[in-house]
Amino acid sequence: MTSFDYESIWEDVWGDMQRFGPTHRHHRRIFSQLLSKIPQDEIATIADIGCGEGSNLLYLATEFPGAQLFGFDISQTALERARTRVQATLAALDIQKEAPGRSFDLVICADVIEHIEDDCRTFAHINQTTRKYALFSSVQGQMRDFERLIGHVRSYAPGELKKKLELAGFRILQIVEWGFPLFSPIYRNLFDKPAYEGASHGQYGFSKKLACNVLYSAFFLNSMHRGDVIFALVAKD
Repeated sequence: MTSFDYESIWEDVWGDMQRFGPTHRHHRRIFSQLLSKIPQDEIATIADIGCGEGSNLLYLATEFPGAQLFGFDISQTALERARTRVQATLAALDIQKEAPGRSFDLVICADVIEHIEDDCRTFAHINQTTRKYALFSSVQGQMRDFERLIGHVRSYAPGELKKKLELAGFRILQIVEWGFPLFSPIYRNLFDKPAYEGASHGQYGFSKKLACNVLYSAFFLNSMHRGDVIFALVAKD
């Protein structure tokens, strides 16, 4: 994971995508459905592994308003942006190399593990970090060229993520596969064309936000039982 330049990609590419992008917004919608299964009073501390610029931490603050938030990321640029947006304890961390050194009631790791070479070691570190529950999201199916350009090293085969989480010591509570057909294969294939993928970069003005809202509405037509985006809610036994 450290060989990829995440500082420059946060400067030049991942501007407002996490905040306004239709896929990320649907991620948070599905997170809400999964996290609704967890009693609020069980969660006093939450860690976001790969917190980026803080969009998911802001979301988690609304889902669990009484919880203490922690965010970890490999990118100092991302952490600097997060510090301006969210009240949380933030620290630099390469989760592939080490665990944070303490445990949390809920750990979220969203759109991170597809960037990490040794995902099994990462799952072991997150298991050490998890006191009760963890929530993962990643991608499966055919990997596209544009995904390699933003640091992806894998796209999981069907069933692979579930098996690796179980081997790491997690108990699966629910798996959701989302995205067919508008995200995958249509949207994912379009992003393999530089003109489309490049349009998602940087800061979003009125036109980009409008396009994101249109796509967000259309993406409600995607299946919750089939697709290339995979979510896993797990428990620590």
